[in-house]
Amino acid sequence: MSLLSLPHASVAVIHTDAQALQIAEDIAQQLRQDSILRDRERQLPHAELALFSRSGLWGITVPKAYGGAGVSNVTLAKVISRIAQADSSLGQIPQNHFYALEVLRVNGSPEQQQRLYAEVLAGQRFGNALAELGTKTAHDRTTALSREGEHWRINGRKFYATGALYAQRIPTSVVDEHGEQHLAFVPANSPGLNVIDDWSGFGQRTTGSGSVVFDNVQVAADDIVPF
Repeated sequence: MSLLSLPHASVAVIHTDAQALQIAEDIAQQLRQDSILRDRERQLPHAELALFSRSGLWGITVPKAYGGAGVSNVTLAKVISRIAQADSSLGQIPQNHFYALEVLRVNGSPEQQQRLYAEVLAGQRFGNALAELGTKTAHDRTTALSREGEHWRINGRKFYATGALYAQRIPTSVVDEHGEQHLAFVPANSPGLNVIDDWSGFGQRTTGSGSVVFDNVQVAADDIVPF
């Protein structure tokens, strides 16, 4: 398939594992173009990610009951491997997108699943804001979730937030006043949310793995999933 033949902003619909593998093979040929140049010059792959999203591959783990292909983990691994062969940064960027979809599958309510899966099938990308500096272990979290009336507020700072720079939502690990962890699916355009492009690495320089700061960011209760 040629993604260039799709109407602008249209997203392909994938129904089977075989389709996912074939589309990954086809789109990899397009994504590999100038991949070395992008990495060398750190040219952020906005256009390539738009094409990648339109392929429908970002929605392949959405369960069939919600309109997705519900592909196997083996197929998902093969798809990402093929994309990474074309551009290793583009292979890494969706990692936490699929992680967030799995948390949603395991812990989300049917209403949350219906709404957030629909966003993904329409072409939206999820980033991540999970890791923190200065904690006792890599799994500790200090980013705070506090109640304010009908809503909640998030305060904290994250680093190594791969994909956040390109995402429409940024799933964020937070801890409430009882010490319980949650994953908040925060819209990227939320007031007080600042994605900082301060990533510096050797190779894979376009993953957008910078920092994310939450300054009293409001999040709806419906966007918070138990973790």
